[in-house]
Amino acid sequence: MAGNPVKTIMNPFQRVALINVRIESRQRIPIGLLTLAACIKDMARTVIFDPDLDENSLADVIAFNPDLIGMGFMTQTRFRAKQIYDSLRIKLPEAKIILGGVGSTVEPEKTFDLFKPDAIVVGEGEKALRRIVQSGAWDNVPGVYRPGYQFQPAEIHENLDDIPLPAYECMPDIGSYFCPPGGIRGKWFRRGTPMIMSGRGCPYRCTFCSSCLMFGRKVRRRSVFSVIQEVRHLHDAFAVDSVYFFDDTFNVPRQWVVDFCDALRKEPYHMTWGCQVRVNLFDVELGKLMRRSGCVQVDIGVESGSPKVLKAIHKDETVEQIESAFAACHQAKIAAMGTFLVGCPEETIEDVQLTKDLIRRIKPSFAEFFYLIPYPGSELYQQAIEKGWLVDHSYEGRGMVDRPVMKINFSLEEQALIRREYFKMMAFQNIKGYLAPDVLVEILCSLRPLMILAFIREFVRTGNIRDAMQAFVHALRRHYARNCYHGVHGGTEKS
Repeated sequence: MAGNPVKTIMNPFQRVALINVRIESRQRIPIGLLTLAACIKDMARTVIFDPDLDENSLADVIAFNPDLIGMGFMTQTRFRAKQIYDSLRIKLPEAKIILGGVGSTVEPEKTFDLFKPDAIVVGEGEKALRRIVQSGAWDNVPGVYRPGYQFQPAEIHENLDDIPLPAYECMPDIGSYFCPPGGIRGKWFRRGTPMIMSGRGCPYRCTFCSSCLMFGRKVRRRSVFSVIQEVRHLHDAFAVDSVYFFDDTFNVPRQWVVDFCDALRKEPYHMTWGCQVRVNLFDVELGKLMRRSGCVQVDIGVESGSPKVLKAIHKDETVEQIESAFAACHQAKIAAMGTFLVGCPEETIEDVQLTKDLIRRIKPSFAEFFYLIPYPGSELYQQAIEKGWLVDHSYEGRGMVDRPVMKINFSLEEQALIRREYFKMMAFQNIKGYLAPDVLVEILCSLRPLMILAFIREFVRTGNIRDAMQAFVHALRRHYARNCYHGVHGGTEKS
């Protein structure tokens, strides 16, 4: 089993296993676990495991025989986390298990009652995990929740440059993420599109978001130098030529983006990239600068074309700002992907029509349409509980694309119909990316029966070609991860 060299130290946690909990193909590189590993690898042999969904997927973890196991999960992956937890409790009874991540942070009491772990880390975990591994205990560690003990809020890194770069070497099968097709629409990247977080915190107050409980509302940015270091390492060590910045709001503050683009253009390689932006802080001047530095796609949370709905969900953006931002993207020749919500508070059929009208005006390059999900910890969740909107409490599945879970002004069936109508409007645009000649050739060369079967099954289930294409792409990723890039074939750094 691959790991990392470690100094000989005396503490009970000599071998630490960090578990990536997922329910789909390897799309999003577990950047949080890679960062946590970087913070403790000098004190303990640290390995990140990425189990598949089959019953033998935990064999490597069991063989590693860790002293300490760390797992983070989101609300929609809680059921999978519980499966993994129960198996490891039986197979590794001597190991201590701590939980973290967004799912644990927003509901620590409920999580503890459900799992019965040794401890839970609430909020940012870098400092807490390091203290736990260093001391061999969690007593009096800020950020650790245990029933009956005094809780102290987690200590955070005000200067994000103090956090080491992600420890890719701690994940033996990291190569399964460096594989096609990547995460930027209409493009094909042989080494995938790993994610980078250049900052933490979001000052905005969307009712459906709970990220402030994890990272706070104050925006903290890594230095441009630190982010360029990470980009350069991915290029030099793994031949990566595309990245995606997973920050809640990449274009805050503006000057940081300007400085980053200037620095990236001076690098001796070309890096294609994408990000998420706020429309009230985006214009054609910034768009053109980003495009010159390699940005080819920005994701914009439009949510609705109705001013009334935007106000109800505290979006703090106007329809006019949305239209201006998409126009700027078109002028800058950056693909603009709009994301929209179905089933919002105060939304009526007239508001749905306003959204359709807006889609026609802004002409997104691609679009995604999500059911509004009241995740625990969000303001929307409290509203849903108080007003009796929530009709499905399980959260099992693929979250915002799987099924509606609330009834406000529309029935569940009506929400599914509205979503299908939206997708019909954008069907050609969304498919067009797959029809680019170079992408189409790669897809045809990669085609396997299981991919076609995945497409057919999802289309029969949902009647939605977008969901069917997503199922196809997940099957495509699984093919490359398992057969072409697994283990040492894609996980080792270039010599």
